[in-house]
This record gives sequence, structure tokens and C-alpha cells, in this order.
Amino acid sequence: MDEMLRVWATTFDRSPLPFGVAEVLLDDEGRPYDAVYRYLNPAMASITDHAVEDLIGVGMYTIWGGDPAWLDHFYEAAYEGKSVEFETLSDMLRQFFRAEVFPVAEGLFALTLQDVTSWIVPAQRSLDKAAAGLFFFDMRYRQMLLTDSAREQSGVDTDYISLAEFIERTFGLTAGDDLRRQMENFLENQTSLYQEGQLADGRWLRISLDHTGRSERFAYGFLEDFTRTKQAEQRSEQYVEVIDSLGAENFALYLVDLETNELEVYRRGENDTAELALASAQEADYPSAMRRYIETYVVEEDRPRVLAEVGPDVLWKRLEDGEADFSVGYRRLFGDEEQYVELRIIRLPHPSSKVILAARNVTHEMREQLLQKLALQNALDLAEHASRAKSTFLTNMSHDFRTPMNSISGFAAIALDHLNDTDRVRDCLRKITLSSDHLLSLVNDILDVSRIESGRMSFNEDVVDLDEVAAEVATMFSDKAEACGIDLTVDAAGLTHTQVVTDPLRLNQVLVNTVGNALKFTPAGGLVTVSLAEREGAPRGFGSYAITVSDTGCGMTPEFLDRIFLPFERDGLGYANKTEGTGLGMTITKSLVDLMGGEIQVESVVGRGSTFTITLPLRLASPEEVSQEEARNAAMEECRRDFAGCKVLVVDDDDLSREILMEILKDYGFTVEEARDGDAAVRKVASVAPFHYDAVLMDMRMPRMDGDEATREIRALDRPDAASLPIIAETADAFEEGQRRAREAGMTALTTKPLNTHALIALLDKHIPQK
Repeated sequence: MDEMLRVWATTFDRSPLPFGVAEVLLDDEGRPYDAVYRYLNPAMASITDHAVEDLIGVGMYTIWGGDPAWLDHFYEAAYEGKSVEFETLSDMLRQFFRAEVFPVAEGLFALTLQDVTSWIVPAQRSLDKAAAGLFFFDMRYRQMLLTDSAREQSGVDTDYISLAEFIERTFGLTAGDDLRRQMENFLENQTSLYQEGQLADGRWLRISLDHTGRSERFAYGFLEDFTRTKQAEQRSEQYVEVIDSLGAENFALYLVDLETNELEVYRRGENDTAELALASAQEADYPSAMRRYIETYVVEEDRPRVLAEVGPDVLWKRLEDGEADFSVGYRRLFGDEEQYVELRIIRLPHPSSKVILAARNVTHEMREQLLQKLALQNALDLAEHASRAKSTFLTNMSHDFRTPMNSISGFAAIALDHLNDTDRVRDCLRKITLSSDHLLSLVNDILDVSRIESGRMSFNEDVVDLDEVAAEVATMFSDKAEACGIDLTVDAAGLTHTQVVTDPLRLNQVLVNTVGNALKFTPAGGLVTVSLAEREGAPRGFGSYAITVSDTGCGMTPEFLDRIFLPFERDGLGYANKTEGTGLGMTITKSLVDLMGGEIQVESVVGRGSTFTITLPLRLASPEEVSQEEARNAAMEECRRDFAGCKVLVVDDDDLSREILMEILKDYGFTVEEARDGDAAVRKVASVAPFHYDAVLMDMRMPRMDGDEATREIRALDRPDAASLPIIAETADAFEEGQRRAREAGMTALTTKPLNTHALIALLDKHIPQK
């Protein structure tokens, strides 16, 4: 449990998504009666304004209360292994939630929550200036959750109320009958609802309700007190509705009669000295007033266009063409400042020669649009940069892949031409091996980035001796440093606790990438220093370790330091451009350090060198863990078992891969048979006596029948060894998906290509009993 808690904390403590793991409590008859948190992140605790430590071990129903269906779903996940998504409400919080529950272990389940009010935040924002109040409706319990604006509009003083009580308190028993019928139709037929009515206090209320489109349980609606509008209609006051609706957002309103050219002021800003009304008093008609206004207050570049669009004849033509609501935008002078104005022209109900002119300052909106346009441009620039970076990456890869491939093919040709010269052939084979290792490292870099980006990077924890890690770094790079004329120093004297628990492969990757880069960018006569030290201030049971890699190389420009951890990036310095690589090493290093909970910092000066400082929090290994690791290491020594008499079937469609593997197995004493495809392997196993083969080595990808399908057919054979025959997958697919396929097909174990001979023989030793 402690290990699971550590993994959960590492994964979810910083997540903004509310997440928790809880245990379902059962009574004496095995029925669930509550659930208690075993882990939750701060986002989950904040929902109820608690701290995490206040809720660990506390019954969830003590905190939440609410729908008993929650507990049923918890039980299904914890004891039946079902994942469930459902929507419900919390009586205590008066909020609606979407919950996702999925199994973790026997009795344990994981829970995430989402407040569904977030679904309609955009709709709520758009109504900020409208006389409408938002509410939620729970169709299962027929409960309404009213927002502040909805309570204000309806006059109901509670935020949580049943539908029946709301109708009775607002529309009354008689007037609410039609609303109740509409509500039943809404629930049964998934239609929309719209109702207007007069309340007991004389006010008029409009209610509308619609389904969210994302939920089968919740809907949302709006309440609007439209008493003023109703009263205006009843009093037949001309244009009140238009003025009330436009006046809130327009600094000036005018009524223009296009037949008489008369202009009437309905509203003007108190601090505005540039009104059409002032010009009208002097000129006495709309065309003269508008012309004077444009020539005085509209920015010069916009004047011809505005004059052409707002003349009486033009407006008449647009009205005759059926346009009843249109606008003209321009820049207007407010003192010495230019601002954007929208002049909206609205035709009054037909028949009429009158229009409303509504002037609205849209400067803020235009600036927002400009900012959005800038953001889009920045996004486009970033996308183009990424495209250029990937194009550069492909160009580099074309070179970097061809270089080792050229070496491999070239030295292979030389070896074939000098078969009698043993030393020459041995040297060629050694160089072919080095080139193939380099080619494999390029492929692994690309795969690692893909794993990291897809969230499929896995970590395996083992006991690691940091003294040995330092010694391995020194051994790994000493020959290269000496050949390049570079002085390499590795210092681990600053370590107090050397035995830690981490992923040795990923730690080694971080060191190899960082130290390899330092050597790559340091010229002959330079110095590379690697130090491992332990710092103070680590939590109990952990150590804070600092790995510092310094060099006296070419250094990096400040501009490149901002991009050093981006994929495919290389510095523009000429020296750096001559180096080989994917441009992914530092991206992978940064991602691995982040995933391990650490941080990496870089300091660099062009021409003087760079310093990378990596800080990692590593758990200290217990004496028991150290002993277990030593025992495992002893067991991992090269197998010296004689496999004479053991028969193995090698299944691979690639002739060369099959030949290589068969020769390796024969050297260890195996009797080897072969099959070129999965279907041939099934026929061979079916045709021999039970227990004829001691193991099958199965390639995963073959043209007629893949390895996983062949394994399923072998397991399905009616023979006593079908279930127990060791079938070991060979795959070049380094992703988790390929490994999952192998497990689901019933394969005994899996080994990856290129093959590690010792690891393969160890697997065979493990799964083939001694004879």
C-alpha cells in the first residue's frame, strides 16, 4: 500500500483534476455501508474546502452524504472490477457532478469528479448583460439548482428547490398547470420548454429549458423577469422595447425619419461633446448633420467609406432590399485618441420610414479581436517553427542514419573481400558493431520521445549503487575522452548514502545524454567534470542528489538556451552543427528528470563552456532491498547450463534473423528446428508428439499469421503440453502495445530485438526444466 500511495502521490498530487482512491467498507453480511479515502489529491480535498490530511480515513458519506447510488457504483468498481461513469448531485454542496469510478485492487476504487457547471460557462458569460438567470435541472430527482441571477429573476430565496415547489411559489397552482404539462413532455420526449406567465405579485416571468447535449440526466435553463417589456407593450409606448434593449450598451441613440430627414436624440453620453444632435441643431436635417459629424470626428482615412454607407439614399435602398438590421464600423476621434465605433441601423416595425441609429464603442472588442489575431499568428508561427524543426530533423536523420548504414555496408564489403585476413575481418566486424550500436541509439531516441509524448514511458524501480553508476560513467566515456584529447573527471566523493531506489536505465540515460553532450561539444585539450553529491534538506527516507556536468567547450548562445529542451533543436554555432544526433537528447533528458520528480538547470557562456545541474529526489534503499538486489545480481550471471537434448522451434519470417538465432542456440547445445511463418509453426507443433519441443521462440510480426495469433492457436490445441509449452515472443516493437498483445495472446515471456543473447538464454533457463 505504501508503494501505491507513493505512486499515486507522484502522479496526481499536482493534477488539477480531482482524484482520489478509497476503500469500500462492508458490513457483516458483505454489503457496502461506506467508503473511506486512502489517498486523495489537493484538488479533490478543495471541493469541500478541506486539507488532504483532514479526509484520509474519513467516511465519504460522512463528508458528502447524498445519493446512495454512489455507494453502489463504488462497490461495482471495488469488488466487481467494473468502470462506471455517472452523473449525480451532492446535497451538501448543492452542485451537480459527473463522476468516473474505476477499479484499483480488491476493495479499492479510484474516483474522479467534474463539476458539470463548467459545461455552460460560455453560455453564462454571454448572458452577463442580459436579463436572464441561469439554473440547472436534475431530471432524475426533478430538482432545480438556481444561480444568484436566477433567484433574483424569479424572486425565489433558496438556491435548491424541487420543480413542483418552484412552480407553486412562482406561477401558482392554476397558472402552473400548463408548465407542469410542458415539463412532463420535456422529460418524456426530450423536447425544449418555453413558458411565459404572470406571477402572483404581478411580475412577468419567462422560463426556458433545454438539454445540454452532453448529459442524459441534467438540463439547463434560464429565468427572465420581463415585466418592463410587458408593461411597455401594454402601455403601447413607442420604441420603448428597442431603446431599453439597446441603451445598455450604446452610448448614443437617435431616431431618424428617412422620409423627412428629421433627427431626434433619444440618448447621448454625458461626457460626449461630439454628438449628432449638436450638428443637427446647426444643420437642421440628417444628411447635413451626418456629413458634419463625419468630417469633424471620423478618422480621415475612413471618411469616404462611412459617408458612402450612411447616406439617406443608401439606407433607403438597403431597407427596400430587406435589410432591417445592419451596421457600419469606423474609427472615431475622442479628443486626441482614436477609438472604434459601431453605428448600428435598425428599422422600426413596417410600415415605417424611421430607423434607430445606435452608436456603440467597440474599442475593447476590437482590441480583443486583435489580441486573438495576434495569438493565432503566434500559434501559426509556432506551428511553422515546429514544421521547420521537423523538416530539419528529417534532413539530419537522413544524414545521421545514412552515416552508420554506410559504415556497416562498407565494412561488410571490406570483410568479404579479405576473408583470409583474420585481423582485418575482426576490425571490420568491430566497427560494424559500433555503427549498429549508434544506429540503434538513434532509433531509441525517437522511440523515447514518442513514449514520453504519448504518456507511455514506463519506470522500473531497482536498487542502484551510485558509486557504481559513477564508475560506469567513467569507464564508458574514458576511451572516447582520451581519443579526443579531453580530460574527463568523475567525482562521487560527495555521496553519503549511495544505495538508492530508482530506474537504473532512465538514470543511466540521463547521465549518458548529458555527459555525451559535454564530450561532443568540447574540443581537444578541454575538460569535462562530472560530480555526484548529496545535499541536505531531503524528506525522511529520501536523499536529495545533485549531478553536475561541466565542460570547457563551445558553450551555447542565450537564444538557444531558451530552446535547448525543445525537440529537434540544435544550436546555430558552426561547431555544434557539425555534430551528429537527433536533436532529441536534451528533450528526453528534461522529460525523464521531470518524470523522476527532479529539475535540470543550465548555465552556458559562448566560448567558455556549459554547466548542467540535475537535482533528483531519490528514495534511500533499505538493507532488505539491498540484500535482495545482491541476490538478483548473482542470479543474473551468464548461464553456464548445458542445454544438450533440449529442442527449440524458431519461428521467424526473416531468413537472416532466423539463421542468427539458430546459430546462437546451437552454440549452447540446443537442437533447433525452424518455421517461416506462424501458420507453419502451428502445423509443426500439432504434428509432433506432446512435449517434443521444450520451447518456441516466436516472432510477433509475420506475413500470413502473426505471432500472437499463432500462440492462441497453439494454446487451443487438444494436447497435454498446449498450455505449458514455453512460448517466448521476439519483437522489434518497443512499445507497451506490442508487449500487451504478447501477454494477452498467452505468451510465456517476451524479449526485444536486437536480441540480448544473455537475457534470452536466461529466459530459456528459467522456463525450461532441467532434464
